[in-house]
Amino acid sequence: AKLGAKVSVVEALPRVLAQYDAELTRPVVKRLAELGIEVLVNAKAKGLSSKGDALLVETVSGKNAKIAADRILVTVGRKPVVEDWGLEQIDLDMAGRFIRIDDQCRTSMRGIFAIGDVTGEPMLAHRAMAQGEMVAEIVAGHKRSWDKRSIPAICFTDPELVTAGLSPDEAKRLGGEIKVGLFPFAANGRAMTKMSEDGFVRVVARADNHLVLGIQAVGQGVSELSTAFGLALEMGARLEDIAGTIHAHPTQGEGFQEAALKALGHALHV
Repeated sequence: AKLGAKVSVVEALPRVLAQYDAELTRPVVKRLAELGIEVLVNAKAKGLSSKGDALLVETVSGKNAKIAADRILVTVGRKPVVEDWGLEQIDLDMAGRFIRIDDQCRTSMRGIFAIGDVTGEPMLAHRAMAQGEMVAEIVAGHKRSWDKRSIPAICFTDPELVTAGLSPDEAKRLGGEIKVGLFPFAANGRAMTKMSEDGFVRVVARADNHLVLGIQAVGQGVSELSTAFGLALEMGARLEDIAGTIHAHPTQGEGFQEAALKALGHALHV
């Protein structure tokens, strides 16, 4: 769309990026509209037209429609490659379509480890790399384990999305009271100088001991905050740890500190 092409998005679910909560994706939806991208939700792609120059779509009302297209990109559907390489011969325990592993990537058969997308979600390259490094150390005799809850995930949209740990809704479903602190980039000096004020950083923590359970962000360049988010979860940080860490000014990373301060009830700039 930024190069002048007309772009249409066909989404079968009620909203785009449905794996994220609506609050987090709102700036992305706004940006799609600004770019002139047509978004059809509750719509199903049925196939190509007879001439191959249009996508056949079933709309939310059940009517059939055509979207003229020079190129069609299918971006749904991933499955683990668990066939045609001998897996069936070793008869490992499975978890649905995936190979079942423990927190050290051990399978049900002694001496056999599994890493990567065949072991389930999240299907991310940096998860697979971390698993491989851990298994190598275990084989070398070192003690290692890992917790997938601290793995950050990035959606490279415009603006970008970052998640690590639990969302507010996921934390609530576990039971217990939570605190949520949200700091908008509209009050962040660095975001203002970049003319990218849409978005925010959000921190989710337990209400009783302030243990951080999850961190999310949406905004231009927030992918660079993912390491800090993962580190906070990996080290078991509390809101006070983040709020008490001096963050350089002016940076978007200050939004992380401000979100923690907001959750504690004494934000500085909102």
